[in-house]
Amino acid sequence: MKSIKSRQNEFLELLKYHATQDGVSPTSIPNLHIFRISHLSERKPQVYPPGIVIGAQGRKNIYLKGKRYGYGRGYMIASFLSIGALCEVVEASPEEPLLGIGITMDLNRISQMIVTMERFEPFTNKSDTQDSSAIFSGPIKENLLDAATRLLLALDSPSEAAILGESIVNEIYFRILSEEQNGRLRYLLQQRGQIQQIARAVEHLQHNLDKPVSVDELASLVNMSSSGFHKKFKQVMHSSPLQYAKTIKLNRAQVFLMDGKSVSETAYMVGYNNLAQFSREYKRYFGTLPSAAMHNADSSNQLQYSLYSP
Repeated sequence: MKSIKSRQNEFLELLKYHATQDGVSPTSIPNLHIFRISHLSERKPQVYPPGIVIGAQGRKNIYLKGKRYGYGRGYMIASFLSIGALCEVVEASPEEPLLGIGITMDLNRISQMIVTMERFEPFTNKSDTQDSSAIFSGPIKENLLDAATRLLLALDSPSEAAILGESIVNEIYFRILSEEQNGRLRYLLQQRGQIQQIARAVEHLQHNLDKPVSVDELASLVNMSSSGFHKKFKQVMHSSPLQYAKTIKLNRAQVFLMDGKSVSETAYMVGYNNLAQFSREYKRYFGTLPSAAMHNADSSNQLQYSLYSP
């Protein structure tokens, strides 16, 4: 039987083979990306979409309200809602780059899987349920690492990638739900109450960037009291609803600017009627004026919303 170290080395060698240049690369398997980052990066704000990252080499840290998460060799991270955070690459070089795979999380598939799991194995372990965070990280267990390795091996054959790829992704979802963090992610996602309500509020904010934000209206939208909604939102998202809305708006503004839109057009698109206020808050958040983003359009928009961007 292979040791965990030999399994990690096999996973690493496969990634070295597939990730030959820096950046994030899509693969023939839907929702699967591989990435390579050869340089360190200072702590900076980003928005992370729902996703799973399984590290093979290097180290990236993610900070939420003083709490540190991260991934690298032997460690993974998962987020089931879009979260704004500060991040930094702390271990990477041209000789030993940050390497890993990222899987965009399909919450509909995961929800269907939970329903099936409940028919066969009703979930009763509710330890650590006080932690309602939408993000967690931890060591990669052997079953998860084996599935990730087989996913990379499938890329060598177009037929295997087409036929087996998504079933292996389903296995990875299953491992995350059943084995990681004592099944905490499964418990949080199967709740029919407040977690889903927070998810609906987050979705509403993301689809209404140009609208003003009202906590009372968001609470009403998801049938919660304003105080209860505010408290639960902070537990799940590590941020108040208004702070989160600003984070989403400013990160999306950066993408619009890098896509070539003007500062005034961008401000309007993310709900700022006062251009001076937009510029002031953008600089406070990113450390540069909005016009600076227009000169850095060489980065892919995809990278601004990625757990594995530099």
